[in-house]
Amino acid sequence: MENKGEIMYSEEFDFSLDLVEKCGEVIKAAFNAEKKISEKSAPNDLVTETDQLVEKMLIEGLRERFPDTSFIGEESVAGGEKCELTERSTWIIDPIDGTTNFISSNPQICTILGFMVDKEVQFGIVYNPILDQLWTARKGQGAEYNGSKIHVSSCTNLSTALLIQEMGGSSSDQKIEMVNKNLRTFIPKVRSIRAYGSAGINLAYLAMGAVDAYFEFGFHIWDYAAPLLIVREAGGVAMDTSGGQVDYLARRMLATASKELADQILPNITGIHMERD
Repeated sequence: MENKGEIMYSEEFDFSLDLVEKCGEVIKAAFNAEKKISEKSAPNDLVTETDQLVEKMLIEGLRERFPDTSFIGEESVAGGEKCELTERSTWIIDPIDGTTNFISSNPQICTILGFMVDKEVQFGIVYNPILDQLWTARKGQGAEYNGSKIHVSSCTNLSTALLIQEMGGSSSDQKIEMVNKNLRTFIPKVRSIRAYGSAGINLAYLAMGAVDAYFEFGFHIWDYAAPLLIVREAGGVAMDTSGGQVDYLARRMLATASKELADQILPNITGIHMERD
């Protein structure tokens, strides 16, 4: 028997994947060119014309084909639109995840696109056009990297884990202290720490077994909703940093290769309260 989600959302998946790949050509063309950069909420919260153009291309293309759907896009929300997740079919868009990397022509970037119905992710796409890396997952259908099935690592012990911890610049003393405390806690406990500067890349690497665990506070639904489906469909574990179910508007999550790893990490996490999206 075919999966119901596959029957219902094949058109959305195929069309949106093609559109994401077309937008990748725009990103590639701009990657090594001079970039026009603007600040959003802080000097380290940046946007380029390419971010805005790609989001516009995605929303216009999807809206024309699927007029009865809603949108949550990073740059649209930054521009003042409300981040409202309802039961409606909703596209979740991050046009360029890793904008700071993009500005520096660092290839660890991606476009993230998710499709949600009844507040559940039905499929997710993470595409790095610079390195020609494509991760996809459809609910109940497993996860793929460039067309081949992928699986998380077999890591169950924190002492042998590669743990992702992002250390982006911040003017918040509270956030700086949280990052420092988590590094002091986990550096002696893990094999090593990694940071790629893109939540989408971080989670995609976890899904394919290249890293073993990742938690973060302070990002947004467009950073982690779609990639978390890829992690889950690759056999990984995803949860709120409280240990409960993932809350896509709470701006925090923990993802690991195994439940055993999550159980070792959860009691040691230092978090901070984030304003909800």
